[in-house]
Order: sequence, then C-alpha cells, then structure tokens
Amino acid sequence: MWLALVPVGVAFVLGILLAPRRAEPEGVPLPLADPASLARTAAADHDLAEKARREPLPAAVRALGSAVRAFHTLEAHDADARELYAARGAVDEALVDALRGGSGPLMELRALQLEAFLEEVHRFEVTGEQSEELAALAGAFVRSMTLEGWAQGHHLVADDAALRALFKNMWNGFLGPEARAEFAPTLDEQRALYAFYLGHPHPSRGMRDAIEAARRGARDAKDCEALKQAERAAVESWRLEHIERLRAIDPSYPADYARGVATYGRGDYIASAKAFRAWLMNHPEGPLALRAKNYLRAAVAAESVE
Repeated sequence: MWLALVPVGVAFVLGILLAPRRAEPEGVPLPLADPASLARTAAADHDLAEKARREPLPAAVRALGSAVRAFHTLEAHDADARELYAARGAVDEALVDALRGGSGPLMELRALQLEAFLEEVHRFEVTGEQSEELAALAGAFVRSMTLEGWAQGHHLVADDAALRALFKNMWNGFLGPEARAEFAPTLDEQRALYAFYLGHPHPSRGMRDAIEAARRGARDAKDCEALKQAERAAVESWRLEHIERLRAIDPSYPADYARGVATYGRGDYIASAKAFRAWLMNHPEGPLALRAKNYLRAAVAAESVE
C-alpha cells in the first residue's frame, strides 16, 4: 500500500516545484554562437589575409589602407578637427578609387587589418602599452573600451570572437560597405558580439556623465539610493536597446523574455508583464516557460504595489 502511494507523493512534490511562484526576474539570456561556425569564418578571414600577403593588393586599395591608418593615428593622438576633417576627406577619396576594383580586394584588406588588430590587442594585454600599430589600426579603440568599462587595467573583457565582430563593425561603419552582404559579420559573429554586449551592459555615456555629476552633489543616503536606482535603470535601458537590435538580427533570440527581465530591472513593471505575456503566448511550454510565469507574477505584483 505504501509503495502505491510513492507515485502520488512524487507527483505532489513535482507539482509544487513546477507550480508558478513569484520570483524577481534575473538573468537576461545570452545568444549562443556556434563555435564551429566561428572557426570557419576565422579560417576564411585568414585565407583572405594570406592571399593579400602573397599577392600585393591593388594600388588603390593600398592607398585606402594608408589613408585609414593615417586617420586613426590622428584620432588616437587627439588631433584637432581640421586635421581629422582633411584625413577623412583623403579616406573618402581613396575609397572611391578602391571600390572600382570590386569587393574582393577590400575584403582582403579588412582581413589583413583584422589579424593585425587582434595581434596588437593581445600585445597590449600582455604589455599594458598601446602600440602605434594598434593606434593606426583602430584609433581610440583602447580609450573607448576603457570609458565603456570594458577594459580592466590592460585586460579587455571581450573575447576574440566578440573582438572580431567589433572590428568588422567598426571597419564597415567607418568605410561604409556595411550595406553589402559580403561585408556583414555572420550571424554567429553577431551572436558572439551581442553575448558580450548583453553580458556587460552599462549606462550610455551621457547618462554616466549625468549620474557622476549628480553623485558629486549627493547629500545623504537617500540621494545615493536614488542615484543607484537611476544607474540601474540606465543600464537596463542600454540593454533594452541592444535586445531590440539583436531581435532584428536574430529572430531565434528570446527577445520578449529578455525584454521582460530588462524592463523589470528598469522599474517598468507594466512593460515587463506585457513582455512576459507575449513570450508565454507564443511559448507556453519550453525551458523558459516556468521562469516566465514566475517572473510575470512578480511583475504583476510589483505593478499593483505601485
């Protein structure tokens, strides 16, 4: 008789464990990049770089590379606006000539500069000193990573997969070929980059400056707590922006679920409940369903308190 009651007891315990319970949302899911896909892309980039080393690039493409290096060197050394304007004009002029040769040589140039960039970043992480070569390849990159909170001393938080995508996006954005499909980072490269973004969020630069200015004028614990909440809301707002960008790139990403977590952290409980309901409507079952139900209960409860 007692043995017959065992299944009933197990079912009862499982029912309690699986029943929705109120829990504060935490842990925005990070996109997962396929390591094999990343390896194939890195190998393809290496082949392009090797081709550029074996066979000299067209003169127009070499001239473009030199113009880009000149601009970034000036940028890294805080040149004045007139010098930067003239250097940017030289880049644009060289780009017109380089584009006449098609996408192939330009992709070889980017692959060559990408490998040199990674090599110089690794050297910076070992020595703590930014070389002139890194400045020529990426301008104020190290300074920007430090300001964003993505450099701890001379160690960059981003791994090589994220750095590859970062460099490609910077290169494309600077020269403008991002509209051409062949220049776009692969989906898995973007996943690696957005895993880095969502795992290391921060307030926008303007919000950071405003919060720091307010912190200097804080008078008591109440002011400090208000600033802490404002900073948290700013972090989640930045993360929400990147969740929406990732949604457009990768439809498989659980964006509604992630929005629910981020909006709850921002204190927008109505938006959080709406996002979790949207997720559950389309995904009533699955690995995130129970958490979404628990988080939805927390968002509704917090909304009612307000």
